[in-house]
Amino acid sequence: MEFKRNLYLEAQPLEVWLCNEQGQIRFYNEQGELEQSLLVPNFTKQIKR
Repeated sequence: MEFKRNLYLEAQPLEVWLCNEQGQIRFYNEQGELEQSLLVPNFTKQIKR
């Protein structure tokens, strides 16, 4: 996941969202991990299965 995140960030997006196998979503930008999405602040941090 770290490799993928770095690849995405090299393309200079505003944000990168990664979802793990447990459905947890983590948000990143060029400054590092974010507490929540800055673009969609109310977006869930957990996808229900």
